[in-house]
Amino acid sequence: MDKLDCIYTFISVVENGNFSNASRNLGITRDQVSKRIFYLESLFSTSLFTRNTRKMDLTRSGEKFYQRCKVIVKELDLAANDFIYDQKYPEGILKVSAPHAFIQTCFSDIISNFLIQYPNIEIDLLFSEKTSEINEHKFDIILKIEEEVREENIFILNSYKRNFYATAAFLNKYGKPKSIEELRKHNIFLYSRADLENKTINSTPQLICNNIEILLDLCKKNKGILYIPDFLAKKYEDEGVIINCSQDIFSTKLHFYATTPYGSKIPKKVQLFLDSLKQHFQSITEVL
Repeated sequence: MDKLDCIYTFISVVENGNFSNASRNLGITRDQVSKRIFYLESLFSTSLFTRNTRKMDLTRSGEKFYQRCKVIVKELDLAANDFIYDQKYPEGILKVSAPHAFIQTCFSDIISNFLIQYPNIEIDLLFSEKTSEINEHKFDIILKIEEEVREENIFILNSYKRNFYATAAFLNKYGKPKSIEELRKHNIFLYSRADLENKTINSTPQLICNNIEILLDLCKKNKGILYIPDFLAKKYEDEGVIINCSQDIFSTKLHFYATTPYGSKIPKKVQLFLDSLKQHFQSITEVL
């Protein structure tokens, strides 16, 4: 039997004078009222009421219990009001973990726009590549970029490809690789150590660096070929600095997604940030 239902019933009996009036007040039968009071008395091994033909008086234990129950109900009401307020006017700290790669994208615009829209929310943002070492329960949202999505209850935001890029001068000098074997003859620079798992490369890279500017500098000096996600390359590809020299067999797909520790009961501030991410990446997809 639900203890809270029993407590509310007990308070109603006290304040309405008897079982009959309490049953009408609560919209339940008199027998249900009686069973709930009996449950509480059995639970605490004491009588809550002194019963007689005229009225029901509280025992000493019943009076103490009544005062405690009033405090419990008041606290529950306050907690409910706080929850409703938080849902309507979200505030507090939102802890987010994101891949380091997104430092070099429009991610700062997403954060800025969100904070303008919801000024009472404070974002605690950590950039990290080591998702395996992240304690998921310490974060409200964890953003990941992975080839395979293993978690449940995730929110797919976008998909990317990892391609090979080189300068026009490099390709004019050495030719565009037409096979995996030709590709492996060149120096390959990786953005992430996780890229070593790609069977296409199957060679030891000269450099692994999660800073696109350093990789780009080496590429512009025609020292090798970059293997990076297309969202990092887009700006420089649009400017004609580098050229995509991948064929379909060279490209691998990446999923950008969010996960939370809350299951289906997501707090309002977390849901708002997820919605902002979805809207942003949906608008990019529509433009493309």
